[in-house]
Amino acid sequence: MPLHNSLLRRHIRLAIQPKPASALCALGLLAALPVTPIQAEESHQQWNCSPGANGQGWTCNQQAVPGPAYQRPHHSFKKLTRKTGAAGAAVAITKPRSLPAAEVDWVDEADLNEEQKLAQKPGCCGAYVQPEQTHEDAELKPEDAPLRASADRSEVQQESVAKLEGDVRLTQGYRILEADEATLDQAANTANLKGNIRIREPGLLLTGSSADVDMNSNDAVINNASYLLHDAGLRGDAGELQHLSDNRMVMQNASLTQCEPDSNLWHFESSELEIDPNTLQGKGKHVRLKIKDVPVFYTPYIQFPIGSQRMTGFLFPSFSQGEDNGLDISTPFYLNLAPNYDATITPRYIGERGEMLELEGRHMSANSETDLSLAHLYDDKGGDDSDLLKLVEAGDPDAIDRYHKGDDRWLADFNHRANYSSGVYTIVDYTRVSDKDFFQDLDTTSLEVNSATHLKETGTVGYRTQNWHSKIKVEQYQTISRTAESPYQQMPRINIDGNYDLGWDLKAELNHEYTEFDHRDADSEAWATGQRGYVDYGLTWDKSWIWGFFKPGISVKHLSYELDDKHLIAGASDSPSFTVPQGSLDMGLYFERDGSMFGHGYLQTFEPRLYYFYSDYENQDELIGIETDGDSIDFDSSELTFSYSQLFRDRRFAGHDRIGDDNRLSVGLTTRFIEMASGIERFRASLGQIYYYDDRAVDLTLTSEEARANALNTANDSEIALELAGRIYDHWQLSTSLMLDDDNNDKASRGNFSLRYRDDDYRLINLSYRYVRKDPVADVNDVDNDLDVTELIDRDVEQADLSFAWPLTDDWNIVGRYNHDITNSRELETLAGLEYNDCCYRVRIVARKWLDTDLQSIVDDTLLEDDQGIFFEFQLKGLGSIGSKLEGILSDGIYGYDLREQNLK
Repeated sequence: MPLHNSLLRRHIRLAIQPKPASALCALGLLAALPVTPIQAEESHQQWNCSPGANGQGWTCNQQAVPGPAYQRPHHSFKKLTRKTGAAGAAVAITKPRSLPAAEVDWVDEADLNEEQKLAQKPGCCGAYVQPEQTHEDAELKPEDAPLRASADRSEVQQESVAKLEGDVRLTQGYRILEADEATLDQAANTANLKGNIRIREPGLLLTGSSADVDMNSNDAVINNASYLLHDAGLRGDAGELQHLSDNRMVMQNASLTQCEPDSNLWHFESSELEIDPNTLQGKGKHVRLKIKDVPVFYTPYIQFPIGSQRMTGFLFPSFSQGEDNGLDISTPFYLNLAPNYDATITPRYIGERGEMLELEGRHMSANSETDLSLAHLYDDKGGDDSDLLKLVEAGDPDAIDRYHKGDDRWLADFNHRANYSSGVYTIVDYTRVSDKDFFQDLDTTSLEVNSATHLKETGTVGYRTQNWHSKIKVEQYQTISRTAESPYQQMPRINIDGNYDLGWDLKAELNHEYTEFDHRDADSEAWATGQRGYVDYGLTWDKSWIWGFFKPGISVKHLSYELDDKHLIAGASDSPSFTVPQGSLDMGLYFERDGSMFGHGYLQTFEPRLYYFYSDYENQDELIGIETDGDSIDFDSSELTFSYSQLFRDRRFAGHDRIGDDNRLSVGLTTRFIEMASGIERFRASLGQIYYYDDRAVDLTLTSEEARANALNTANDSEIALELAGRIYDHWQLSTSLMLDDDNNDKASRGNFSLRYRDDDYRLINLSYRYVRKDPVADVNDVDNDLDVTELIDRDVEQADLSFAWPLTDDWNIVGRYNHDITNSRELETLAGLEYNDCCYRVRIVARKWLDTDLQSIVDDTLLEDDQGIFFEFQLKGLGSIGSKLEGILSDGIYGYDLREQNLK
């Protein structure tokens, strides 16, 4: 907190009120205070003064106080003790008052208690600890406390002047002023303090050699000053420090840093420096940034935030050196427009592409949150990709499509979320770029974003009541992959869903959906368009006990279309509709037993579950092959990816373009080991399979007869689904899932494995493996002419991923990632970096190599190219937080890194 001028004003008013008799009496009483008041065994005398009537003069009286008088230690070795609880030992601070402010309250890490170590800032070898004040009234606000004064010697020099000498100490509530000598002049309404001045209040400590206070203007001037802001960790010196009436500190020939007291690795020097502790903002004139006393930057004027609060001004730049783009420099400028909205403008220079401008705006209210991001690159120079340029010169159409020299390239991203007390909510998620290669060429994102095939453009308005949820949504996508098809546009989709609790454990669901589908290529007559209606009514008896549950249900689903005639073959119905009754029975039991493992008590559960589902067969061949190009009606549907959770599904397809027939029983078994003492689930294993009683005739692309002729959907049982999850000790987590095809020698069709480590210090290790078995495809470009055999290309997906963030020492950290495509023997992304995290600055440098083209192009390796670069980031702590694309790359690539950053800043 800032020093308020009222501190000096209230201390000195006692001696410099305009000359009423009571004020002179108070001045004389102060001057008569002895070095050590006369002690008594049971009590001692103490003077108390309070303002007179109507704020005029002072009323002072002497009273007996129980106990002996306070014994003051010598000021050169004043000992203040910070009391703590059971968390750690007390920290004693014994510092001469002649020390600068930062050295007075600095405590080395070895002397901190456990509570203080938890609050210690990352990279610091200690912390600033404010000693607990034990003087009388220390817990009161100054305006609520009487003035108390003491000194070794005192005298009245003139009628209106009093002089206090030797360990002068003035207290009023939590404010403390100490000096070797103080002269109080009532006539001039001023005070002069000399020798080892120390002024303290919560959050602020000032020291100096002398000080003058003008009580008329409420200004205080401290010479040869030093200052410390505890919360921000900012400290510095000034030839002259002035406190103005509005509590600002204006300093001449001043310095500022957040480094530890024995380090000035970086600091500002300014001819005039202003700090406003109320707004946590600073300003400087003729500022020189020095690193190790070497000037590296000068500006005639600068504004900066104190601590983590952001304010208008330049943030620190980001640098990178890439193979295709060359030198890449971003210099953000932050605009603190209002407490609830701001903006960041980032000029960016890309050596091999040109100048780019990025803009981010944010707005928050009580009900909503909105983000807008824009970027524009004018007249792209084309980059430095020699392989691509050779293909362009050879006339390769794909390469020409990917070469954007001379193009204006841009990005627009808008995100909005709002919830209102009336039950209305709105959602907007809109992203669009100028071309398919924007993210890859400009190196703005991680491998995961580069791998995206579509950008979402959606908007939703919804309304919720106790029993109903209604919403209108429009949705389309921009396709940024050269191999993926564009999805249908939903313009609009309307949902009206009801949910009622009828009593006696009966629940009713009334779900309605209407969607109008369009496509950007609809005019070509190759894509069917039209409207679809879907209704799903269900009634369930949801009965549960402590030992299990029993949940029978019945439902009816209805599907209908209104299709555009121009997209249909002759004779096809433009308004097909289907109605299918369904029934289900879901039941399970819970068994428990106590046990022990590795010296710990555990509760083991055994949870068998049976799920029977029946869906009547309704011939839906009217939807098969009725488009003009012979395709089937399939607006938003696909086969569900099988997993353990899909054992208990009530549908065969994702989306509503088919109502699948089904007659099956799902069997699942789950066991858990729960630690009795903590309630933590240490291990979970689940195993299950589906048993089919009938073949499934409804298909997305084939008629019922075609499906039967090709023996599709005729298996008697599904794959075996296995899931394992464990929490090993307190920091390791294991999860795996595996799908085994028992009709194919129990070969795995899909599987994934992950092992993750994260401790309280956010040290991270992530190891994962993913496998998906796919049928091989023919390589039409590689034919063995001798044997006339077409080569097959393996399309299995098999990838391994290792990432980590780990400290080498208290200050040095390493980060890294290795993502490898085992199937095609290629690296998807590799990065390695070092981070140095000191108390006053942080440096990160990362070398990265990544696959920089369409990751969907598994077969054609000519479209797969690597890019590489070095990314550098430098942050001076205490001058505001810095966001950068490097942090985004690390957060996307290393699981848990974003949470680490949030907790370690």
